[in-house]
Amino acid sequence: MQKQPAANSARPLPLDADQAIALWAEITDASEELLLAGLRRQIGPNGNLKAAYRRWYDQYREEHDRARSAMLERLARAKKNHDQ
Repeated sequence: MQKQPAANSARPLPLDADQAIALWAEITDASEELLLAGLRRQIGPNGNLKAAYRRWYDQYREEHDRARSAMLERLARAKKNHDQ
Protein backbone atom coordinates (compact mmCIF):
# COMPACT_ATOMS: atom_id res chain seq x y z
CA MET A 1 0.00 0.00 0.00
CA GLN A 2 1.35 3.41 -0.96
CA LYS A 3 1.82 5.93 1.84
CA GLN A 4 -0.34 9.01 1.46
CA PRO A 5 1.12 12.42 2.28
CA ALA A 6 -0.22 14.15 5.35
CA ALA A 7 -3.02 16.60 4.66
CA ASN A 8 -0.91 19.51 5.92
CA SER A 9 2.33 18.50 4.15
CA ALA A 10 4.08 21.18 2.18
CA ARG A 11 3.60 21.03 -1.56
CA PRO A 12 5.80 22.77 -4.11
CA LEU A 13 4.38 26.07 -5.20
CA PRO A 14 4.74 27.36 -8.73
CA LEU A 15 7.06 30.32 -8.14
CA ASP A 16 8.71 32.58 -10.65
CA ALA A 17 12.39 33.44 -10.19
CA ASP A 18 11.75 36.63 -8.20
CA GLN A 19 9.36 34.86 -5.85
CA ALA A 20 11.76 31.95 -5.36
CA ILE A 21 14.62 34.35 -4.56
CA ALA A 22 12.42 36.28 -2.12
CA LEU A 23 11.39 33.03 -0.41
CA TRP A 24 15.04 31.88 -0.23
CA ALA A 25 16.02 35.22 1.33
CA GLU A 26 13.20 34.97 3.87
CA ILE A 27 14.22 31.43 4.85
CA THR A 28 17.87 32.46 5.09
CA ASP A 29 16.96 35.39 7.36
CA ALA A 30 14.82 33.15 9.56
CA SER A 31 17.64 30.59 9.81
CA GLU A 32 20.08 33.29 10.87
CA GLU A 33 17.65 34.57 13.50
CA LEU A 34 17.30 31.05 14.91
CA LEU A 35 21.06 30.55 14.96
CA LEU A 36 21.66 33.86 16.72
CA ALA A 37 18.88 33.13 19.22
CA GLY A 38 20.46 29.76 19.99
CA LEU A 39 23.88 31.32 20.45
CA ARG A 40 22.40 34.06 22.65
CA ARG A 41 20.76 31.38 24.77
CA GLN A 42 24.11 29.60 25.19
CA ILE A 43 26.12 32.69 26.10
CA GLY A 44 23.51 34.52 28.14
CA PRO A 45 22.42 38.15 27.95
CA ASN A 46 25.88 39.54 28.77
CA GLY A 47 27.89 37.27 26.45
CA ASN A 48 29.71 38.41 23.34
CA LEU A 49 27.47 37.39 20.44
CA LYS A 50 30.05 38.25 17.76
CA ALA A 51 32.66 36.06 19.44
CA ALA A 52 30.14 33.23 19.86
CA TYR A 53 29.23 33.48 16.18
CA ARG A 54 32.91 33.41 15.16
CA ARG A 55 33.46 30.27 17.26
CA TRP A 56 30.37 28.63 15.77
CA TYR A 57 31.40 29.56 12.24
CA ASP A 58 34.97 28.32 12.73
CA GLN A 59 33.63 24.98 13.98
CA TYR A 60 31.13 24.79 11.11
CA ARG A 61 33.90 25.43 8.54
CA GLU A 62 36.15 22.78 10.12
CA GLU A 63 33.35 20.20 10.02
CA HIS A 64 32.47 21.17 6.45
CA ASP A 65 36.11 20.93 5.35
CA ARG A 66 36.49 17.49 6.99
CA ALA A 67 33.33 16.26 5.27
CA ARG A 68 34.46 17.65 1.92
CA SER A 69 37.90 16.05 2.28
CA ALA A 70 36.35 12.70 3.16
CA MET A 71 34.04 12.93 0.14
CA LEU A 72 36.96 13.73 -2.17
CA GLU A 73 38.92 10.78 -0.78
CA ARG A 74 35.95 8.46 -1.40
CA LEU A 75 35.60 9.80 -4.95
CA ALA A 76 39.31 9.32 -5.61
CA ARG A 77 39.14 5.70 -4.34
CA ALA A 78 36.04 5.05 -6.44
CA LYS A 79 37.74 6.50 -9.54
CA LYS A 80 40.87 4.44 -8.89
CA ASN A 81 38.76 1.27 -8.50
CA HIS A 82 36.80 2.12 -11.62
CA ASP A 83 39.93 2.77 -13.70
CA GLN A 84 41.48 -0.60 -12.77
